Amino acid sequence: MGLGRTALEGHDLSLAWGDFQGAVPSNRTGGEDAYTEARFDLNYGYDWDDSHGSAHGYRITDVLVQVALEQGKMWSVKKGQTAALLQHEQGHYDILALLGRDLFDELTGWNSSNPPKRFRKQTDLKDAANRTLRGYKSLAAKLAGSSSADGVYDKQTNHGQDAKAQEKWDKALADARTNGTTLMKALAPLGAGGGP
Repeated sequence: MGLGRTALEGHDLSLAWGDFQGAVPSNRTGGEDAYTEARFDLNYGYDWDDSHGSAHGYRITDVLVQVALEQGKMWSVKKGQTAALLQHEQGHYDILALLGRDLFDELTGWNSSNPPKRFRKQTDLKDAANRTLRGYKSLAAKLAGSSSADGVYDKQTNHGQDAKAQEKWDKALADARTNGTTLMKALAPLGAGGGP
């Protein structure tokens, strides 16, 4: 049995300065000229499946992962709005979007794995799905950072100021998007480390 309706939404946006609708904080640190905030959310359905002989149990029937910008929390300093800075901010979004895509692929893959992933109890399925989601969200915070802490991306690129490091990240993110490679596999040569 295949999945019912599945969707991955909002994972392929190109940022524009008009997306940065929040107020510039008076206490911004490190001379940052922009901040991007995005998130991904998960909804899924499940039912009992006994069509695989001994591999019966609860299974995921549909998966919806939505990637969204938090435009009201995004801000930029007008004088700092350069193409290079926008490309750097695109990287923050791409990290979240690609992790959302990888989450989607992992959960939809539960049905096509051999044997398909099944759970004896509804709570076991929910626990596994929620644990997987938490792993991806934790990884997103580690890589992309937050309003209060720099992530690996900003540390390695010095907020986009290190052109060589930024170029490596841009290439890795583009490769992950173009080739369908998981984000963590694409980032491995950069020493980004970890996984969900």
